[in-house]
Amino acid sequence: MTDFTEEQALKMDHALEHFLIKLEDNKFGIRFNGFRLRDLKTGKIYHEYYPKDPYELDYFADHMLDYPFPNDIIKGQKQLGTSLKLVVGDQLVKNLVLLERHYIEGKLAANFRFVFPAFIPKSSNDVEFIYSIPKLSPEIEEKINKGEDVHAESDTFVFVDGKLNVHRRAKYTYYDASKNNDNEE
Repeated sequence: MTDFTEEQALKMDHALEHFLIKLEDNKFGIRFNGFRLRDLKTGKIYHEYYPKDPYELDYFADHMLDYPFPNDIIKGQKQLGTSLKLVVGDQLVKNLVLLERHYIEGKLAANFRFVFPAFIPKSSNDVEFIYSIPKLSPEIEEKINKGEDVHAESDTFVFVDGKLNVHRRAKYTYYDASKNNDNEE
């Protein structure tokens, strides 16, 4: 389903249960080649991964990513920075929109939209997105205070000139790091 639009994505009220596009439909060769997630105030790094093989992460074109994170990442409306290495194929990429929809416990919690006018062919681009964690609902705050896991999902869409080119899906478990927890890396 490559005729999926940004407007449709913005109307979604829950995470999708399937992928909208296949790896071979990525006609611009756009690849996520690693990223780092950090707290801007403290500098704490929650996740960092940059593979040596630029094709290693292609597996996630049609497989759900699964991240365990300590729940302090979503506490307190902190600002986060996500540094991303974005690689492009043989063609000029114009009007790239990266749209992320995050759902906590099944409810839309955040929507992030980043726009890039152009990427030159065969380039590797380091970009950093800065965003604030939204205020959590009282129910989610209560779960965190009780030390319960909080579950979330996201859809990441990459549009080029208004057409869907990449779709990634992820799920997250935010756990109490002060407990002896099997989620810790």
